[in-house]
Amino acid sequence: MSLLTRIRSARLIAAACALGVTLAASGCGAFETPEARPCVWLDHSSDGAQETGQQTIVLVDRSASTQPDRTVPPGTGVPDWTATLLAARELAPSAWEGGTLSAAGFDGTRSGMSWDVDRAFVAPVKGVTKKKEDRRRGRRGCLERRLRKVTAEPPSTGRTDVLGALAAAGEQLGPRSGRRRIVVATDGLTNTGCADLRDAGFDGPSEIKATVERCRRAGELPRLTGTAVRFVGIGRAARGKPPSSPQTAWLIRFWTSLCAATGASPCEVTATAHVHPAPETTRAGTQEPRVTFPAVAEERAGRTTTIILPGSVLFATDQAELSRSARSALDDAARRITDLAPVSVTVSGHTDSRGSEQHGRHLSLARAQAVRAALVVRGIKVASALGFSDDRPSCTPEYHDGIPDYAAMACNRRVEIAVTVRG
Repeated sequence: MSLLTRIRSARLIAAACALGVTLAASGCGAFETPEARPCVWLDHSSDGAQETGQQTIVLVDRSASTQPDRTVPPGTGVPDWTATLLAARELAPSAWEGGTLSAAGFDGTRSGMSWDVDRAFVAPVKGVTKKKEDRRRGRRGCLERRLRKVTAEPPSTGRTDVLGALAAAGEQLGPRSGRRRIVVATDGLTNTGCADLRDAGFDGPSEIKATVERCRRAGELPRLTGTAVRFVGIGRAARGKPPSSPQTAWLIRFWTSLCAATGASPCEVTATAHVHPAPETTRAGTQEPRVTFPAVAEERAGRTTTIILPGSVLFATDQAELSRSARSALDDAARRITDLAPVSVTVSGHTDSRGSEQHGRHLSLARAQAVRAALVVRGIKVASALGFSDDRPSCTPEYHDGIPDYAAMACNRRVEIAVTVRG
């Protein structure tokens, strides 16, 4: 073999070895084409060169309350976070183009958050209309599969830290200006820290204002100035008794107020959620404290049985018009009254101690009259409807060292139906 031939052979071998090392180190990245791996773009973080200032972040609540457990009958409708998120206008495929996309699941441990999609750049789709539709449909399918993977991950702890997740999103957005938006799928219930709702009354703006101030003092409000934030699925847990319409409205106001306190704008909060049937088999899952909503109760004393209907089940805050969700509670009350075969039925309204005495009496009487009219429609003869304002509290005290006890106040805002039977 000539010297020239030996040199050429050595160069070819070296080039082949170098190519092999490159491919091995890159995981065959040279062949990661849209045709071979259509979702590979989700795993490629932007290097900053292509960023236009538009950033979209998706946060998915994967805490225990959002996942059905063995107490949920198979086939029961439970929240489908992926479908709910993909229905948001911010996540329409064309809305991401020309910017970066990030996505993460969260529970009660902020340190456990990992970015399953980390600032993936979404290049604008070019070409004819049909090609654009196909590419966007493909991208939507990629994100759907990734979000379903995120929602299927088990929680690491038994609480939810929504504010912590928002703070992590703020850090992910960084100091860059431009269009910034966060979409959060969460029931917003079992919260850790200042937004804990386990002792909430779910009625009235004072409790919301106090919580916002508590979060501000605790330093738990992230700084999201210039960021649009949308919450979806508020109040829609996969377990337990759902909130009534007035309670859901209170939750929406609660998270709207907390969101606004971060400086985000606009803040849009809805209870809208797509559902899918609970699976036949579920894992035991992580336990977490339950948030309980005021519910219908019954007390018996001698010949009188008193059915107690919380104000937050029947009415919106400071209103005397029955809500749509009150129908079910009143249907149940009417059936119970009929079963008791009463000789007398009276209805009384009660409020907490806030506001003037005159307003309390007017509101409590108007609520009692509304319930009386609803029972009459259901075939129940009611002897009288009375308004007692805060004269007959059921839970005391309403204040501890000057601090309001909102659960006690909610307990006192109620309508009682006294059913007397023959001895």
